[in-house]
Amino acid sequence: MSEIKFYNPKDIGDTILGITQIGKLIPFKTIKGVFISNPIINIYSCGKIVKDYRLGSGLILSGTNQVDSEKTLTLTLNGYDLEKYSGNILIAECSFFGEGDIEIIFKIILK
Repeated sequence: MSEIKFYNPKDIGDTILGITQIGKLIPFKTIKGVFISNPIINIYSCGKIVKDYRLGSGLILSGTNQVDSEKTLTLTLNGYDLEKYSGNILIAECSFFGEGDIEIIFKIILK
């Protein structure tokens, strides 16, 4: 059975990550939204999850997580975590606001 999606995730484009790069930050800011308690970013290569990022493990939440308060969820990428996929285009799927929903997608190009 295929997954049913009722919306189109926002594609925020490509990010380039050097395999020797350490601490590349990708911030996701919101004022109106409230992040779920367990946001996750899954990284896929050839349709398989190769890495995930969660709070305390690559994701950091700053600010007050309430409506009408500015808050930022920041992803920290390190090239060495993904270096064995060098030459591949990886797909990141972000679930921030609804449990299991994919709201944001982007590509990671390893160089």
